[in-house]
Amino acid sequence: MLLDAYFIADRGIAEAIRKRVSKGERLACSKGCSTCCATHVTIPVYPLEVVGIYWYVIEKILGPERPVLKKQLAEFAKGKPCPFLIEGACGIHPMRPLACRHFNVFNRPCEPGEDPFYTRRHDVLTPDERWKNKAVAAMLPFHGIRDRAKRRLAAKSGFLNSQVQNLHDINWNNLAMRMEGKKPPVRP
Repeated sequence: MLLDAYFIADRGIAEAIRKRVSKGERLACSKGCSTCCATHVTIPVYPLEVVGIYWYVIEKILGPERPVLKKQLAEFAKGKPCPFLIEGACGIHPMRPLACRHFNVFNRPCEPGEDPFYTRRHDVLTPDERWKNKAVAAMLPFHGIRDRAKRRLAAKSGFLNSQVQNLHDINWNNLAMRMEGKKPPVRP
């Protein structure tokens, strides 16, 4: 489900980028560019994306970045840069949320602390709603919505958007504990 959603989103994003590049614009985002990771404090994530992040961090991050990431997750506080940002690069790039995938900037790299959505909106990619909605719809079976008619209704009603959390509001210390093989305390 999640990988299907990401595949759909990535196809739509690639198409949108190609269209802008064909008009003479240049994609400014590149590996190592992490301004948005440090400045954006409202990054919406869907429940299935959180599950995917947990899986990826616990099962796939095994190298020298594992202890770095574990420390960042354990010490994460709201207002800090994204806890998955490791030395200027996304530590969960293959599993980065849809919001991160969709945020692309053209023409010139962002200045430190700049949010181009507000400073130069025309340079920020507007995701194609068709592709975006298809990607989100691919996650509906996770919520038990499998029937085609119910999926359409859920998409129109914005059901999945009501399930979104802010990445910065999630208690990532629980993930740090899971990385050690410990279970986080259960809240009453």
